[in-house]
Amino acid sequence: MKSFLLSLFLLFSTISFGADITHPFYLPPMQKLLSSTQFSYQKFHVKNLPTGYSNYRTRDIFLSQQFSYGIAPKVAIEFQLSNAWDRLKYDTSFSSDGEDTNIAWQMGAVYNLYQQNNFYTHAKILYRQKETHHLNGAYKAFYAQLKSGYDFNWFLPYISAHIEAPVFQGKNADNNFKYNAAVGLYKKAGPIALDIALHYDYDKLWKSKNCYVNTALYSYFLSNTALGFFFIYSIEDNGKNNAHADSHSIGITLKKEF
Repeated sequence: MKSFLLSLFLLFSTISFGADITHPFYLPPMQKLLSSTQFSYQKFHVKNLPTGYSNYRTRDIFLSQQFSYGIAPKVAIEFQLSNAWDRLKYDTSFSSDGEDTNIAWQMGAVYNLYQQNNFYTHAKILYRQKETHHLNGAYKAFYAQLKSGYDFNWFLPYISAHIEAPVFQGKNADNNFKYNAAVGLYKKAGPIALDIALHYDYDKLWKSKNCYVNTALYSYFLSNTALGFFFIYSIEDNGKNNAHADSHSIGITLKKEF
């Protein structure tokens, strides 16, 4: 056992760790490509629905691939493609009541607004599109985020806020703004990095309030390569129909810079 632990120590001590690619404010340098592959499983339960509606549960599998490419010293372009496999089950049913798949993609840019004396500020703007069946077409929206943080060397706290504005929705009922605010904490020690963030979402149309905690633990096992495990727990209240929901997700993330 001692020889095994010694071998692991020697392995990590000989690895030359490159860029801090799990850092909340990391941007790939010019002509560098950062790849992030994510796989997750989520259980979602909606309850306390009004009379005449049945409580339901969904079990969802998500797979996404994101690329960030440095095009200037302070600018990176971003593209992401993802797919969700959804399975619906009403609490009053003994079997699955339907399955669905939703393909989504987004593209845009991230700009390093300010970085000096351990202080960071980033801005991001994206165009998002999600193919949906129950909403009679695609959901389209612009997304804008502002994020700031300060590195105290032994930990890095940060805050962020974003707004999502649907566009070209036509008769789509989901034609309302969505808002998010978050506070987070990042810490890296050797080959291990921890990122914890508390989020608050608000959906104006449904008067929906969603609080969730995202905890991610990364391990750098090769130069510029990190494997992460994450857990998300959320609680949601829908003010329009007085419904409540909770969910939890587990997954893995693989980050690699080329």
